[in-house]
Amino acid sequence: MTPLEIAAEAAEAERETAENEALRKARREAHLAMLSKDARYYARHKAKRKCDTAMRRADSAKAVPRWLTDEHKRQILAVYEEAESLTEVTGIEHEVDHLVQLFGQNKFGEVVMRGQHVPWNLRAIPRSLNRKRGDWFFIRDAEVGVFSCDGDEEIPF
Repeated sequence: MTPLEIAAEAAEAERETAENEALRKARREAHLAMLSKDARYYARHKAKRKCDTAMRRADSAKAVPRWLTDEHKRQILAVYEEAESLTEVTGIEHEVDHLVQLFGQNKFGEVVMRGQHVPWNLRAIPRSLNRKRGDWFFIRDAEVGVFSCDGDEEIPF
């Protein structure tokens, strides 16, 4: 293919993407128009509601540090908004996952690690992957007695 043909195909793909995005937004707005005022509000603010619920749940589990700033809270909300956006775009349900779970369990069901509800401990992943992962945490290096903080330095314990 010539560079001109490649550019033409890229422009066509971009146009189709924009058309599909506009069509998806129009369908969503038509669906929202049929809902009551309260239902429309909740549908439009789904990420904020999920974020607030998770923050309350983490706070009751003592997993929200006192030094968490408003900027950190905005970053947490951004992760929840990313999960909602990925769900809308891909059609695959996405959730926010804690890299280190709030109650990390080993294969025997014992709580061995407790994570925190902070932006750098969150990621948006497909629901099926989050369910498969479950609520246990496995540390490969712990079995050999080495813990790596940043991947650079290994600390024996």
